[in-house]
Amino acid sequence: MQHRCVLLFLVLCVSLVPCASAAEFQVNFLKKPPVIIYNIFYEKYELELDLNITEVAPESPDGKRKVTGLKVIPEHGMQNQDFGATVLGRVSSDGASGKLVFVCRTLRRCINIRKKIIDDPLFIQQAVQFAPFGFQGPIPTQFGAVRSASGPAPVAEVVFQRHLDNSLSFAQNWHGYVKGFGDPNGNYWMGLEQLLAMTKDRNCKLIYEGVQINGKVLRATFKGFGLHGADENYKLVLGDQEPGGDLWRKLAARHNGMQFSTYDADNDRRQAGACTKDEGNNAGWWFNNCHYLNPNGLIPTSSHSNCWDYCSTFDANEKWVCIKSTKLSFSCS
Repeated sequence: MQHRCVLLFLVLCVSLVPCASAAEFQVNFLKKPPVIIYNIFYEKYELELDLNITEVAPESPDGKRKVTGLKVIPEHGMQNQDFGATVLGRVSSDGASGKLVFVCRTLRRCINIRKKIIDDPLFIQQAVQFAPFGFQGPIPTQFGAVRSASGPAPVAEVVFQRHLDNSLSFAQNWHGYVKGFGDPNGNYWMGLEQLLAMTKDRNCKLIYEGVQINGKVLRATFKGFGLHGADENYKLVLGDQEPGGDLWRKLAARHNGMQFSTYDADNDRRQAGACTKDEGNNAGWWFNNCHYLNPNGLIPTSSHSNCWDYCSTFDANEKWVCIKSTKLSFSCS
């Protein structure tokens, strides 16, 4: 009878692969802050945490292992509804990286989860386990469940704009700039609605980083960054530049208090014409009459005498310079 039980156990192991007690893969959070994006396809807000997936057991003689999916198992009796969001895992095509994703019913829910993770980065490490699945050779396989050995990094800077090239047009309409567009890892605009929610009633700084045509990096930080609501067309609040910045000291005063404008919503102070059309290549921005900073303008392919018509800024020497890539981010205390 004992032999029959052992034989039956072996048959079950072969048919249900795997039967190993040890985890074959380790899933760890990268030291990157959580990012909130708006998924245009699903029309939902998502909070993402980057993961690294590594094989920790020797390669099986039965065939090479590859992870194709990641099941998320809430710990300590928690369920998805305890987070107030659907929790799932996504895996890259090579199986070496992935994301822990919270699909939120509202933006506020994602912000609340993000705040909890920022306040206690170990919370999420302790709250979930990961069960990778994929293939061992040609055989579909569920690998052993693991908990991350480390938590995500606290938030330092949150990127809300990235302009790398002209492959994605920043000549978007009002709706596009309010809701956001692009890829957070490429050309990207977070969205005024989300930017307002993430900075409201907080002490925030704006960080500008631009790369000139010659490769020189310009960087500046501005105090007191925030927005007013939709009823004021997301009016910009921007304080003085901190010492040591590479931009013109009067730049903040030029744009502080300006309402946001797009090619179909002219809210600038220009009496004749519209800044976004006349000097902004139809890109949206907090134009005055018109700008000392134009990060969403068309990226120039070479130095131009009329840099103000392109992605450009005033440097500390009070000269217009063409910019070939920009990144705007904020940090809040």
